[in-house]
Formats: sequence, C-alpha cells, structure tokens
Amino acid sequence: MTPLDLKSKEEWEAILKQFAADTKMTATLTDDAGKLLLSVGERYPLCEEIRKNEKALTFICSQTNTAMLAVVTKTLQPETDICEAGLIRLVVPVVRDGLLVGQVTACGAASNDEELNSFLVSKEAGISEERVVKLAEGTPFGSEEELAQLCSSLFNELNP
Repeated sequence: MTPLDLKSKEEWEAILKQFAADTKMTATLTDDAGKLLLSVGERYPLCEEIRKNEKALTFICSQTNTAMLAVVTKTLQPETDICEAGLIRLVVPVVRDGLLVGQVTACGAASNDEELNSFLVSKEAGISEERVVKLAEGTPFGSEEELAQLCSSLFNELNP
C-alpha cells in the first residue's frame, strides 16, 4: 500500500501545495521506503545546486533522508531536523493500521536557530563558499517550532 491508494493524485497534490505554501518549502510525497511519488514547489537556488551534484546530494540530502525515515518508521510521529547543509527538513508520516505507508516531506528553509554550513556545502558541491552564500540569499528562514506545529496539524489531518 502507498499513499496513492488512500487518496487520489489530485487530493495529494492539493495537500502538498498547501503544505509547501505553509512551510515555504518544496513538499513531496513518498512511499514507505522514501521513493518519490509526487513533488510540489520549486527548490531554492542553494538546494538546486546541491541536488544537481550527485556527491553533494548523497552526502547532504540522502544521509538526512535515511536517518529521518528510520526514526519515523519506528515512532510513526512527525519529525523535524536539520540537514548537513544546515537547512530544515520535515517529515510527516502517513500511517495505516500501525504501519508507515508513506510520508510527506518538506525541506530547504534556513533555520532561525542553525547556521548554514557553507564550508561543507562548498566542499561537497565543489563550489566556492562565496557562491554558497550567494545561492543561499533567497532562502527563507523558518521557525522550527512553528514548522513542527504545521507538521503536527498535517499529521492529525492525514492520520485520523
């Protein structure tokens, strides 16, 4: 079972569109193994740069994805974390009969509480720190506390 068995593609797109607007981040729907099913919203320039580089994508994004999926699979509760780049990542599990069937994720906002790790991004993406800082200029900031509340609300909506 995947989330697409629970709601139509159009319903999920509407949910993702609202979550992306509320969080000011790209929102995605994945299956229980983290495989992408749908994505809504544009990535900010820094995330685009990271994602187009396989080494950076693996080190910066994939490690956080894997760790958060492991936590959510065990707890079946929303999770908020910071990726290796210093950006916020959110995971809202979709649960049926006590099992994870998928997740809604959002990522890419800068944290009010964490600094961007420009050195690490520079090293992994193979670009200068100055370029990293320039790419990050348009990245919105988010409050982890407020974003956690949005995750909790979506979790309650998705898991009656």
